[in-house]
Amino acid sequence: MPRLQNIEALQQASLQFKARDLDGHLKLYSNSVLHHGFSSRLRPGLPGLKDHYTALLAGFPDMRVEIEDIIADGEKVMHRFMFFGTHKGEFQGIAPTGKLVRAAGVHIHLFKDGVVIEAWQVLDTYAFLSEIGAVSKVRDTR
Repeated sequence: MPRLQNIEALQQASLQFKARDLDGHLKLYSNSVLHHGFSSRLRPGLPGLKDHYTALLAGFPDMRVEIEDIIADGEKVMHRFMFFGTHKGEFQGIAPTGKLVRAAGVHIHLFKDGVVIEAWQVLDTYAFLSEIGAVSKVRDTR
């Protein structure tokens, strides 16, 4: 039964994020959550995740994250997602470009007692950064 409760908690947190209720969304995580694969500049724990999401919303105020798949096993819940947003504000020192960003990613959450105690993120960072012009795109030379 915890598996289904964890999936439901993740889905509810996703709805809260879509509604821009960041504090409600962050209730999914423990105060001391360990996060991996996010920016190395993040503070540890919940304050770091709050910084991460606040910076994303400042840089991409229209952003949305669409969950495409959810897979759960025991206390781990994984979801594959697509990130969409228009680069309208500064993000990681990069001035707004007005460009639409689309990038795929995966989050894995380890739950304990109904909250996430450890989170992993894998994002197509190259696609994300190349779409806002932070890195040059590699051309297909075929």
